[in-house]
Amino acid sequence: GQLGWVAHLADEVRRRSDDPALISRAALAAGRLMTMGPHHTAAFALLARIADEAADARSPRLLDALAAAAVVRYYSGEESQRQRIESLLADLPDTATGGALGAWVRAVSDPAGAGASLAPALPRLIDEAGHDAGTLTALAVVAWLLDRTALAARTFDEAADRWRAHGPLPAGLGCAVGWTYLEQGRWAEARSVAAEIAEVASQSGLDHAEACARALDAAAVALLGEPADARENAERALALVDPLESRSVAVAARRALGMAAVAEGDYDTAYAHFRSAFTEDGDPVHYHVSYTVLAELAAAAARRGQCAPAAELLERSVRRLGTGMSARLALLVERGRALLADPEHAERHFRAALADETGEQWPFERAQTRLDYGEWLRRQRRIAEARPLLTGALDTFQRLGARPWIERTKAELRAAGIEATGAAPGALTELSPQQQQIVQLAARGLTNREIGERLFLSPRTVGSHLYRVFPRLGITARAQLRDVVDGTRSLLPDRRSGAGAPAAR
Repeated sequence: GQLGWVAHLADEVRRRSDDPALISRAALAAGRLMTMGPHHTAAFALLARIADEAADARSPRLLDALAAAAVVRYYSGEESQRQRIESLLADLPDTATGGALGAWVRAVSDPAGAGASLAPALPRLIDEAGHDAGTLTALAVVAWLLDRTALAARTFDEAADRWRAHGPLPAGLGCAVGWTYLEQGRWAEARSVAAEIAEVASQSGLDHAEACARALDAAAVALLGEPADARENAERALALVDPLESRSVAVAARRALGMAAVAEGDYDTAYAHFRSAFTEDGDPVHYHVSYTVLAELAAAAARRGQCAPAAELLERSVRRLGTGMSARLALLVERGRALLADPEHAERHFRAALADETGEQWPFERAQTRLDYGEWLRRQRRIAEARPLLTGALDTFQRLGARPWIERTKAELRAAGIEATGAAPGALTELSPQQQQIVQLAARGLTNREIGERLFLSPRTVGSHLYRVFPRLGITARAQLRDVVDGTRSLLPDRRSGAGAPAAR
C-alpha cells in the first residue's frame, strides 16, 4: 500500500527529473518510509546507494542517508550493514560526525562500540539541541541505547510537548520512547505509546512498526501478569515480520514470551525463549536486544538446575562486549553470575549487582535482584538480612503492579516470618480528589477514554493515574477496583454531580 506508493513516486521522480538534488530527496524519503516495513534488506540497499552517490558528490546528504541506514541496521541486526556504515563514516570529517546526527548514526548502528566516547558528550549535545523536537528525540534514543535511561526519559519528556504541536511522534522513534518508559517503571505510559503506534501503523500498513509496538506491549502485559495477552501480542509481532529481516523485533517478542512463561512459573519454556536470543554458538542474534535477556536466561537456567551452559554463554557475552558494556548490562551480568554461581561465590555477585546506585533507574530489574538475593539469604538461614531486601522488592513490585512477582515475594516473606498485607482500609480516601474520581468511574466500568471525556483528561493520563494508584490500593488489576470502592463507599464523597452519571452498560 503506502510503501509501494512512495517507492513508485520516487521512481517517477527519477524518471521525469534531471535534478540530482530532487531525485536524491525523493529516494531518501522512500528509503526512510521503507524502514517501517518488513523488507529491510531492500531498504538498506536503497539507502546505501543514496549514501554512495552522496559520497561521490561530496554532498551533505550523505549523513542523512547514513542516519536512515543506521535505523535499518538496528532493526535487521545485520553485521555487514554496520561495516558498510562505518566505511562511509570514515570518509567524513570529524566536524561532520561530531554533532547530534553523527552521534545518532554511531549509537544506533553500534551502541557497544560507540558508548564510551558518546556517553560523556550526550548532556552537551542535548543542551545544544535547544527546542528542536526532532534533535531532542534522536538524542533521547541515543541515551536509551547507551542505557542512560533516566536521561533518555527526561529528554523524551522535554521533546513530547513540542512533538504534540507538530503531530504524532514518528512511529520508528516512538517505540524507543515506550521501551524507555517500560524500563523506568512507567508501564502505563509505555502501553499507551504502544497502543498509539500500533493503531497508526496498522491503518498505514507499516508492518514492522506495528510489530515493534506489539512486542513492547507484550513485554508490559507479561510483567503485569497477563500472560495470555502477552503471548497474543508477541505472536502477532512475530507473524508481521521476517525474523531474519527484523531481528530486533524477533528477539524482543521472544523475550516477552519468556517473561510470560516466567509469570506462569514455566521455566523450561521461559529458558527456550530466552536462549533463542543467542545462536547455537552463543553469539547474540541481535547486537543490542539480546544482551538485555542475559539475567533472565540465567534465572531460568538456575530454576531448571542447568547452570553450566548458561554460565558459559554469559561469560562469552561479557568477553564480546568488552569495554562497551554499559552500567545496566554490568548489573544484569552480576545478577546472572550470582544466580549461576556456587553458594560460596554467589554473594559477592549479588552485592556487586546492588552496589551501583545508578541501578535505581531500572526499578523492576533492581527489585528482581533484591528478591533473588533475599531468597538466597533466606535459604542460607540469614533471615534478618533477607527481610529488608524482600520488603524493598515487594514495595517496588506493588508500585509497578507486577502481580506474579508480588505473589512470589509475599511467599518468600511468609517463609521469612513476615505476613505481607495490602493497602490500609482507608487507602482510597488518601488519594487526591481527581484520583478518587478516576477510581470510582473505572470501578463502574467506564473505559479510560470515557473517563477522560468526563474529566477533560487524555486517556493516557487516566491510565497513568490508575496504574500509579493500584499499588497504593493493594490491587494489581482494574477488575479489583469495584471491591475497593464498595469497601470504602461510606467514607467517600459522592462525586456524581461533577463526573456525570455512569454510562449505560
